[in-house]
Amino acid sequence: MNLVLIETSGNQSYIFGTNKLRENVGASELVYRAGTQVVLDTVAETTVGGPKNLWSDDLQELRRNLCNPNLNCPISNPDVNVEVIVATSGKALLFAKNREIGRRIVRQVTMKLLESSPGVDVCGVVSDDFDWETDSLSEVNKRVHDRLEEVRSSRPGPALRFLRLPVVEDCRTSGLPAARVHDEDEKDKMPRSAVSISKWESRRAYRKRMQKLPGISELRLDFAEKLDDLEKDAEWLAVIHADGNGLGEIFLNFGEHAGCERADQNRDYVAKFRRFSLALDVCTEKAFLQALQRMNARDANVWFKRLILPLVLGGDDMTIICDGACALQFTHDFLDSFENQTGQPQRIFKDGSELAGHDLHGIIPELAQEAAGRPHLSACAGVAIIKPHYPFSAAYDLAEELIRSAKRVKNIVVNPDKHKGRRRPWPCSALDFHALYDSRSSELDEIRGRKVKGRMLGKLVTADGARLYARPYVVTTDLNGATGEDWARDHSWDKLAARVETILRPDKNDKQRRALPNSQLHDLRAGLFLGMGVANERYRLISHRYEDASIGVFEEDADGVLFFKDRDNRGDEFYSTRLLDAMDASNFWVRAESEHREAHK
Repeated sequence: MNLVLIETSGNQSYIFGTNKLRENVGASELVYRAGTQVVLDTVAETTVGGPKNLWSDDLQELRRNLCNPNLNCPISNPDVNVEVIVATSGKALLFAKNREIGRRIVRQVTMKLLESSPGVDVCGVVSDDFDWETDSLSEVNKRVHDRLEEVRSSRPGPALRFLRLPVVEDCRTSGLPAARVHDEDEKDKMPRSAVSISKWESRRAYRKRMQKLPGISELRLDFAEKLDDLEKDAEWLAVIHADGNGLGEIFLNFGEHAGCERADQNRDYVAKFRRFSLALDVCTEKAFLQALQRMNARDANVWFKRLILPLVLGGDDMTIICDGACALQFTHDFLDSFENQTGQPQRIFKDGSELAGHDLHGIIPELAQEAAGRPHLSACAGVAIIKPHYPFSAAYDLAEELIRSAKRVKNIVVNPDKHKGRRRPWPCSALDFHALYDSRSSELDEIRGRKVKGRMLGKLVTADGARLYARPYVVTTDLNGATGEDWARDHSWDKLAARVETILRPDKNDKQRRALPNSQLHDLRAGLFLGMGVANERYRLISHRYEDASIGVFEEDADGVLFFKDRDNRGDEFYSTRLLDAMDASNFWVRAESEHREAHK
């Protein structure tokens, strides 16, 4: 028996390889189908004794098929040659009765994707033979993942598929060699690459699938129809990338966390692995929909002008493009909902029905408790807010840097109790954001500063070493007993939100004006760049004059200073301020509907 692993890589660079939203959408669909439809159709077409007709563009039906032992029969059955363990966006894991069957599936899948999805980087490997009765599937799974990395690093990348000799014209949107004129593409008669054309033609499949997303019909949203609006009407766009914390470690040591490391527990390993993967998909989708609902509740009248387009939504990943005006609060709501969803029992199907032995129950809380000491998962997010015509690929790169900044919380907020000799991160969700007002600098180190010979230097670092930002901000509120809880309180999202609300609060006598004038805010902002002493003195000069604005919420201590003592994940101490963060965030904030109405009475 053999384990077959098929996985795509470089997905984000492939999706954001052009600045055309229609192509971004189509690319996302192609990556999704690479691990689902293409694999499942190949299994059905090329394998005798394998599952038939498992594929469906309805997520509910697809999950039902994967869990149905009558359709996806166990590999232990003597008449079965293939069993699909998981088939999700960009990744599939299968059992094959022998090596030849596994090689045939990998060969056919990669050939199909070369023809239908040029530019998708997919790789497949087949494990060494193993015995179901004596070999631990947990160890076999680790070895096949290691094998995939070896094979992937030793083969040429997808860029070598598009040679420049003989000399050919460039594609207008991707920069790759043009293949032909694509008449459907805006009727401009410009040559396009095969990669761009395949992305463009897949956008309809994306729309069809998203219309069947469980729970989306109640919100009456059609994401695909927002493409033109996003390109034309949004003053600011945001690229949001969210990723779960610690999932790689859970999957790497899945047998240990799930309590099924022995060979006689292989069937239990398969069942739990499948249930966990499905439950993760369900939680991410539900968290996304709940975040949409909460945004709608903030301001129902304004919400329908807010534009949002999910590009990646599955596993523990979410990548979306949306109107910058709702990006920060939407991201907070998604992270909060993700924690809540992973901390409660899930059902595979919306109608509540289950197949015997495949109810998800509390599979995620069970494994999260074992892996992190808390019965839920967490995630971090990076939010890059840009002008509409700024290249999406560069914006995504910035979002990736921001998410790496947010994930610093894993090294600061940790579980005080060691587990099997190692310290575990506390499940703590956080987000980092940046609005790119000046496009000359798009790397986070250039924007905020970097260490030079032990000293922090940069645009957002004062001459006396204080940092003019306190990002990232922690969304998680359940931190009782965590080491680093004091740091998390200093970087609490609630503290940022309170400062933003203070900045936006209207004057009690004139609701059209802010209680704290813009002129005073700009004066405070300018003072921040002159150092802590100047900034604090400017603050003290006005703090007693605007009681209606409750400006005291900015106070870090009884002396009314704007800076607080902070530290990084290496333990280095310095001073930070939240004021500049709040001023930036206030430009991209949706107020609650009640506050919105009150301000315009």
